[in-house]
Amino acid sequence: MTKLVSKNPMVYKIVDGEVSTEIYDLLFSKQLPLTEEEYLEILVFLLKKDDLKPKALSILKTIPEFVKPQYVEKKDANHRVAYYILYEALSQGNSNIVTKIIVNQAFPVEFLLKIAETGNTSMLELLLENQIKLIAYPQILDKMEQNHSISNFIKGKIGELRDFYLKEEKAAEIAQEDVIENIQELVKKEDQSSEDESDEISFEEIQEKVVTTLQRINELSVPERIKLALIGTRTERMILIKDSNKLVAIAVLESPKLTEDEVVLMLRDRSIAQEIISKIANNRKWSKNYNLVLEMVQNPKAPLKKALGLVKKLHIKDLKCLIHDKNVHYVVRNLATNLLNEKTSNR
Repeated sequence: MTKLVSKNPMVYKIVDGEVSTEIYDLLFSKQLPLTEEEYLEILVFLLKKDDLKPKALSILKTIPEFVKPQYVEKKDANHRVAYYILYEALSQGNSNIVTKIIVNQAFPVEFLLKIAETGNTSMLELLLENQIKLIAYPQILDKMEQNHSISNFIKGKIGELRDFYLKEEKAAEIAQEDVIENIQELVKKEDQSSEDESDEISFEEIQEKVVTTLQRINELSVPERIKLALIGTRTERMILIKDSNKLVAIAVLESPKLTEDEVVLMLRDRSIAQEIISKIANNRKWSKNYNLVLEMVQNPKAPLKKALGLVKKLHIKDLKCLIHDKNVHYVVRNLATNLLNEKTSNR
């Protein structure tokens, strides 16, 4: 089934061709009760139909321009629709839309390859900022070098990337003791979700899977680890977040597959690098999850300013625990004490 941003059943029926000629007439006169975004999604899919393509192209021109950049920012944006928007943006030199597509990690590498191949000089410079993807997929660099719009500045930056990150050198090993205990429970859940829940997974089986995965990862180069961080499994991500190379760990945070439950586990792990904790703290999306907020406040490596802002969101029972946690900065504990006094006095 086609996956769209819209949840409107009518949109899916039109896209799948399950409507009458009358509905198409109403669609092309924009008389259906649909949002502009829903019209966008439908019309792009109708471009596949030769008899409807001319009208669809005509109506697509009436879609307000603000709809397209908003659409490509979404993690669940349909790739066919987003690619149409990208193709149009490249032909029009619309760097605003291209920028939003570059930073949206949910889009496949084919989007970046298209930008590298046909984008103008400013777009290629924007592409250089997505360092993680360029290292994971060096074919993007190849396409950039073949682009007639490439500047000497961009050529120089590509050369630096190749020299620093794309040499066939073995990366530093991740120690077994750094990962084995922290991801055992995750591996157990991962296995049980794909097997019969009645089958109990032994500690030995869990440990064997973690060790086997770790040994495979330790044979990979930095670019290979970065790519795996973007597309791999939960177990692989929880190992790679411990990589001493910060680019590998940051790639884990940029994976479109990363879940909030995984981030909670990362925050509980006191051995995670402070730079990674700070990056998690600066992600506004994750600050909406209460469990994440709680773990962030309790993590001694959390940026003090961020922790002070988040502690205000805690429930009374968690404030009570926090004020006795000696691992938390005393300024945070003092604020927790004041907030607890305020909340209990107002009850």
